[in-house]
Amino acid sequence: MKRFLLVLTLLSLGLASPLAADQNASPPVRKVTVTGTAIIKVAPDQMYWSVQVSINDATLAKAKARHDASLTSTLAYIKSLGGAVRDLQTGGIRFDRQTYFPPDSDRSKPFSCSTQLTFTLTDFDKYGTICDNLAKFDGVEVQSIDYAYSKQADVRRDALKQALLNAHDKAGDLAATANCNLGAPLEIIEGSGEGPRPLMMNALARSIPGGTPAPVAGQIEIDGTVTATYELTPLQTPVAAPSK
Repeated sequence: MKRFLLVLTLLSLGLASPLAADQNASPPVRKVTVTGTAIIKVAPDQMYWSVQVSINDATLAKAKARHDASLTSTLAYIKSLGGAVRDLQTGGIRFDRQTYFPPDSDRSKPFSCSTQLTFTLTDFDKYGTICDNLAKFDGVEVQSIDYAYSKQADVRRDALKQALLNAHDKAGDLAATANCNLGAPLEIIEGSGEGPRPLMMNALARSIPGGTPAPVAGQIEIDGTVTATYELTPLQTPVAAPSK
């Protein structure tokens, strides 16, 4: 008889526990998640140059000898620019031997020797002169030139603040449409910002007689992105006055 009562008690508790859990459970949090963005345009004041010295020849020894001479001359010239150039850096030397040749291609120089170097240019007036002089060195290739802004980190912080204001405005519009009050943010996540993007402007480059035209820097975009989650509370419906 005692065993029967014990089983009955356990069954009663098992049936009652889900109900008790439902009664004690807190109501779901109403929330809205939005993404805010902001873009600030600035005039760039730096150029990032990526340059490569690459020589092909019949033997690796010949390729390396020409490569070393050209790299030495190139580095000496860039260093001679003084304060206009910063952060000069070279990568490791690379040896290659080409084994596949397209039809009708020159197979007499299968060996190559190359080194990449990078630097930052702060005086844009030297752009054309640098291009003209680099073109004189054996096997030099300008791989890329990117605009940048020296105070990019500070500008991006301002862009993030504006992005959060944008997110708050979006959330407020959605809350009003949903007939809710917008509460405090529950979570704010910084987005991964892209690098500066150049914007082409309608301007003419200044021509250097017999040389490379000077750059037209225009403006670059620095963006900020945040994703924010806000709590929502339903608007209180006014209680109608009792009729007399």
